Amino acid sequence: MKLPRLLLTRLVTTLLVVVSATSALAEPRTNLLTDVGLLGITLTNLGYFGNAFSNRNQPSGEYPLYSNVEHIYRGGIWVGARTPDGTLNVSTGAQDANGLQEGDDIREFEDFYDSDSPNNPENFVRVWSNSQNADNYNPAALATQHIEVFFDDYTVVESGNHTQMGVKVRLRALAWGNPFADDFVIMDYTLINVSAGELRDVYLGLWIDTSVGNTEYKTPYDSQAIDRWDFSDDLNGAWGPEGVVDPAYTVPTDPDIWMAYEHDADGDEGLATSWIGYRLLGTNIAPAAIDTIAPVSYNAWRFRGVPERDDEFENPDDPGVKLPGKYQIMSNGNFDVGEKPAFNYAAAGNWVTTMSTGPFPTWAPGDTLSITFAIVAAPDSVSLLSNSKVAQVAYNDGFTIPSGPPSPRLEFSTQNNSVIIAWAAGDSLDSDGQPLPTDSGLRSPEHHISLITGREDFQGYRVYRYQAVSLAGNPFETATMVAQFDRIDGIGFDTGLPPRDEQGRRRFVDNGLLDGFPYWYAVTTFSAPDIQDGLPEFESGFNENSNLVYPGPGAADSGATGTVGVYPNPYRAASLFDSRSTAGTAETGRKIWFTGLPARSRIQVFTLAGDLIKTLEHDDPNSGQEAWDLISEPVRAIASGLYIYAVTDLATGEVQRGKLVIIK
Repeated sequence: MKLPRLLLTRLVTTLLVVVSATSALAEPRTNLLTDVGLLGITLTNLGYFGNAFSNRNQPSGEYPLYSNVEHIYRGGIWVGARTPDGTLNVSTGAQDANGLQEGDDIREFEDFYDSDSPNNPENFVRVWSNSQNADNYNPAALATQHIEVFFDDYTVVESGNHTQMGVKVRLRALAWGNPFADDFVIMDYTLINVSAGELRDVYLGLWIDTSVGNTEYKTPYDSQAIDRWDFSDDLNGAWGPEGVVDPAYTVPTDPDIWMAYEHDADGDEGLATSWIGYRLLGTNIAPAAIDTIAPVSYNAWRFRGVPERDDEFENPDDPGVKLPGKYQIMSNGNFDVGEKPAFNYAAAGNWVTTMSTGPFPTWAPGDTLSITFAIVAAPDSVSLLSNSKVAQVAYNDGFTIPSGPPSPRLEFSTQNNSVIIAWAAGDSLDSDGQPLPTDSGLRSPEHHISLITGREDFQGYRVYRYQAVSLAGNPFETATMVAQFDRIDGIGFDTGLPPRDEQGRRRFVDNGLLDGFPYWYAVTTFSAPDIQDGLPEFESGFNENSNLVYPGPGAADSGATGTVGVYPNPYRAASLFDSRSTAGTAETGRKIWFTGLPARSRIQVFTLAGDLIKTLEHDDPNSGQEAWDLISEPVRAIASGLYIYAVTDLATGEVQRGKLVIIK
């Protein structure tokens, strides 16, 4: 059975936790993902982020997460400098390339590994969380999700155009689940000169190929699709500081901003109206001032317009005329916005941009430079600016984001037309009756200690539900809050907390649902406003524990006969069980359900001629149903007709058989 993307994403996350816990050696990693907030970005330890829309099961730069709206094709860090021999060179984590493989062929960073010291902590990928009840909780984590990787520019590029300058990079990607900080990911780059010589006139920057659209409306994954992704219908621009750029591109309420943005020109008929941007938050030291040249350069060009070389070179079509190289682009002080005599940057197109700053006059061996950007998303331009300002405040405060108790860790089970959610409440004492440490995950959520006040801050729970396969918009606005529980303490509604089950877990049952239909659930916690310290209410993140659940009967008792069924049966194409997102996606959106299954069972589907066309494995003590997407093995759409199914109880070996009809 083809796993839904949610399940694949959760599997990736689980693997990342295992990697973090077992301290696996760093190797080329392309499955790292920010998934606790609303912005899902693929991260790597190869100098770039995004996956060039190469994997429909993992977001490249999706916002909101699980919405099928993508924003980032690929991005990466650029480092330019004059090497000891006097040449100008640029090491690029990513540059203009058509597809993931072409981009890999020309990238100039690789995963770092210190072979002389196998236990060097920098050999390891770190995936941490500052959420106390997370499996990968670490007090050193700076965010709800803290992903840390190392890479260097010692890779060998087949073209021979790359000069290894000796730059090692630590990237800390920081994402938060809190509702007021879940629209951005901070990319904090720390760079060390690990060469034997001094680098001079250094420039640091970020290159990004953004592209906005809905993957269900026009697919970027299938080159043979009729409705292909449109890379050339995006609008770009930027904002800069007052007194430095044209007043038309300043933000009076944010006078020091350096930020670029992009959005789809027509919004994909309302299916992709969000904006993506990246903001320069700061550097550890200020660049040197140069008269008449801005300290930050923002350059934009249409795809394939990237300079061919690092330093300026002769125009092959006009001998004697020099063209700028990547280093000249990084240092030119340009601000490519609006309609200009030589070029119209305000027109729709397939835009690629860089934002860079410098120069840093000298960079001695062993010295460190750092540069930090925020990748920001929002429903519109006003929210984009607001979200980016929160990221700037977080950077200015040392990546501090105030928060309350974390979301609980959920367990789901189903019954007919119902979903059951359970979670541990937390306690203040251990099994011996001794007080638990303030940072113990066993306290969360109901005895969580605020890092701001040093007092318990839990007030209650909110249960959210959203009916669809894909989330649309901000889930705090589009999902329905089906329940709110408030501890009885004279604050708020005093409704009381959910009842406990026999294991002492909190338990919530949502009834009146439709079996086999998709429902997203999340349970958040919230704190009470703290009058003493002047703090507002804090609510935990929706995606800290969100799950896609299909209601249906629980697992049948092992050995029970006559329990297995199929619905809908007959199955008719274009029923409500189909994906209704867009034409052309029905074959991957269809779904029928086997129900009444034993907890451990095997489902086999045969033609009337006895040919086996599909095998599904079911292993879930909390559910008695399993979905089939009507795709055979090998991957092929199922034709109309009558089919036989056999369900084997793996505990007893007993087999139940039945028939199903497919009508297209």
